[in-house]
Amino acid sequence: MKTLILGSYVNANCLKVSQLPQTGESLLANDFWSEHGGKGLNVGVALHRLMGKVELLLPIGQDQSGDAVISLLEKETLNTRHVVRTSEQSGFGVGFVANNGDNFLAVYPGANAHLDEAHVNKALELIDELSILYAQLEIPQITVVAAFKKARTRKITTVLNPSPIQNLHPDLINLSDILIINENEAMHLFGCTHTESRLNLSDWLRNLPKWANTLQWQNSLLIVTLAERGCVALKQSSIHHQSAWPIIEQDATGAGDAFNAGVLYGLNHKLPIADLLSFACACGSLVASESGVLLNLPDLATVESFMLTRDRPVITTIDLAAS
Repeated sequence: MKTLILGSYVNANCLKVSQLPQTGESLLANDFWSEHGGKGLNVGVALHRLMGKVELLLPIGQDQSGDAVISLLEKETLNTRHVVRTSEQSGFGVGFVANNGDNFLAVYPGANAHLDEAHVNKALELIDELSILYAQLEIPQITVVAAFKKARTRKITTVLNPSPIQNLHPDLINLSDILIINENEAMHLFGCTHTESRLNLSDWLRNLPKWANTLQWQNSLLIVTLAERGCVALKQSSIHHQSAWPIIEQDATGAGDAFNAGVLYGLNHKLPIADLLSFACACGSLVASESGVLLNLPDLATVESFMLTRDRPVITTIDLAAS
């Protein structure tokens, strides 16, 4: 069975700084790198390296960056039949990464903003044996909504990473069978943006079911990633906390994309929830332990070796029906 990634492409440029700049502050960077990126591209390449059967719908521009990413995909042996040139300018992004791994970035969508329902419908018509449709929000929400509605008619599992965070289309949550969000995105989604400090783990375990109910969440799986604290996951009548694999963090920029690819791999292989979360956390940890994203997205052998040579982090499960 195959997974279709509703992709995005960004020519990503990162500056390494001693600390993240404050308003009006100018800093000298101590390192710089530029690479192909974008949440959709990263997840598509990552899942392909994990031996997933991937179809990637990727909007690019009529520019050198677009030409270069096609060459990259061909080198990765990833099918390019759904790469579409939707405008003159490809997506472009700039990020800052601090020495402690903290980061922020800004993205100009370029061609990503022009991916539309017609592109999605054409891809869906050409793909047989499709089991999962994955989307992120570097493309228009209305395109994702249309794709997820079509997926529902074909009983295709829909997976959403609502990032970059924004006010969501009213239909999007209910159309998403599986939701994967990071801590900041979750706080925005649940209306907790007034909180001045990070919530502790007990807050997440206690409140996530209640917050999910405020969204009328009744679907399959809701995962919140918590960086060095691992992740929490709400699955029907149980909630799980998966501890993180211990690493020395270098750059967490692409860790979420690697984690999401790990989730997709687990879904495709019907892994039990504990194994799925452990595998996804390992994928994210491997990327966070290096600088840069694309070159460090691991293949399956690397993830399996990483997991076999370290003590497996603890997973805690709470039965909500019994509590």
